[in-house]
Amino acid sequence: MRPPGIQAVSTLTPLLIFALLAWPKTHVSAQTGCADSNLPGDCLRLNQVQVLGSHNSYKRWPAEALIEELNAYRPDWARDITYEHRPLQEQLETLGLRQFELDVFADPLGGHYADPAGGLLVDDPTLETNRAIMSQPGFKVLHSQDLDYRTTCLTLQDCLSEIRNWSIANPSHLPIMIMLELKDAPRQNWGPITYTTPVSFTEQLVVDVDDDIWAVFDREHVITPDDVRGQSDSLEQAILNNGWPTLAQSRGKVLFAMDNTGRHRDLYLQQAPGLEGRAMFVSMNPGHPTAAFIKMNNAIDDHEQIRDNVARGYLVRTRSDVPSHEARTGDTTRRELALDSGAQYISTDYAEPSPFGSGYQVVLPDGPGHARCNPVSAPAGCQADWLSE
Repeated sequence: MRPPGIQAVSTLTPLLIFALLAWPKTHVSAQTGCADSNLPGDCLRLNQVQVLGSHNSYKRWPAEALIEELNAYRPDWARDITYEHRPLQEQLETLGLRQFELDVFADPLGGHYADPAGGLLVDDPTLETNRAIMSQPGFKVLHSQDLDYRTTCLTLQDCLSEIRNWSIANPSHLPIMIMLELKDAPRQNWGPITYTTPVSFTEQLVVDVDDDIWAVFDREHVITPDDVRGQSDSLEQAILNNGWPTLAQSRGKVLFAMDNTGRHRDLYLQQAPGLEGRAMFVSMNPGHPTAAFIKMNNAIDDHEQIRDNVARGYLVRTRSDVPSHEARTGDTTRRELALDSGAQYISTDYAEPSPFGSGYQVVLPDGPGHARCNPVSAPAGCQADWLSE
């Protein structure tokens, strides 16, 4: 994508120029900053933009035969897993989404998730197609072992490669947030299903996720905690005092965040308490040296706190819907609160109209489609066309 003609800086009002340039520069070289850009929007910081993303971005619709089995055992059991997404590149290109969530299972020996019990129960033909890849060692991407295993990209490297390839082909895109949730929770057996016990994430396996990231992305393609921290004593101090990188510094890049907030996060910080050398940001509440990104999924209960955190300079991810509710009822309460909260990343399962007849869909209320000026953190006078790609 090439950016269309955008209003030159010289035509902006003096007041607006002051509002934009008053935001402090980050440590990144001025050669890539807004001072050298002819695009006024490039003076915006990446936290002054709001984009849509997808929840469980890789997910495909379960096998219909499996849905019937599940619902026969317990009525409406499959209700919460009957949604799906396009392949990642289509979400980027066609839907304009700029945030993804990938669920990651460790499989260091290979084959641990190659024969999901639910798929075997209904003789799902995708198992045979996927078995060669699923039998290889490496991190796998799926929602739930044995039941909700269908995915548009089977391995973490495959998923990341799709995003990387689109990014390289579209170098002026706004920064893409990629959230990774590390999963290893066992499930209680029920009915006809005996669940596979996931491989538990050790400290080494948690750190190995970074290796998969660097196996796909070049270092200069990723905005890391080290980049944002610069010479500051901590990441939190950097984002509160210096601000996030500008769009001029961020276009064509991605950033990663760990979704987990418990044991997995602690393991990731064990040898790098300030995220030194790490690829991912972590979700951390204000007051911690690594606080910069915060996962706050409940846009209803946390609406005002999200607005406060965004206004202070943190990146926030929230959700506009949860499975089985908004898509069937058409209730827009959560969606409207999420948009109004100023959370920079709003995850939805319905960037396209719900298939359940409710008319529910999530789109940005203004802007070019893939982004809008953040309703909480953007400077006065911010214009939608500044966010063109």
